[in-house]
Amino acid sequence: MKKIVFLTVIALLVVCGKSVKADEILELKNRIVEVQNRSDLGFRNFVPCSQILTYASYVTLDKPEVKQGGEILFYFEPNNYYTHRKGGRYEVWLSEDMFVLTGDGEVLLEQKEVATHHYFTETPIIDLYFTNSISVGQLPPGKYVFRAVLNDKLKGRTKTKEFSFYVVK
Repeated sequence: MKKIVFLTVIALLVVCGKSVKADEILELKNRIVEVQNRSDLGFRNFVPCSQILTYASYVTLDKPEVKQGGEILFYFEPNNYYTHRKGGRYEVWLSEDMFVLTGDGEVLLEQKEVATHHYFTETPIIDLYFTNSISVGQLPPGKYVFRAVLNDKLKGRTKTKEFSFYVVK
């Protein structure tokens, strides 16, 4: 009987310990949300890539160049987006507009809301990322600009970031 009571006490301690840790983690995430909600919207890790695997896992290009007929990928993480909290749930709503311009600023491609993240969750979402794939087709060699416009739909904030790249033969 002592053995059963002892094992029950150990099991309760393990379960309670896990619950406390989960509560501590949720508390930390909520503090991160508070900091993000009062900070300026922005971009983090805005990079041209040859391959994108998942969040924070990508292969950057040595040079921002793509051969005619090829494709260039862009990866970025939104920074300080707004998280709405209501009734123990969390909502995040971001979209991205994408543009490709010539080196002189002429718009070649414009796509509104090319990507959207709209989530309702039980715990805060801390890590999000966007990817873009641009097929350059037969664009003549030269300088081009990729422009991403990040839209925080819940807070009504917008942030723009540009990156120059080159099409080569």
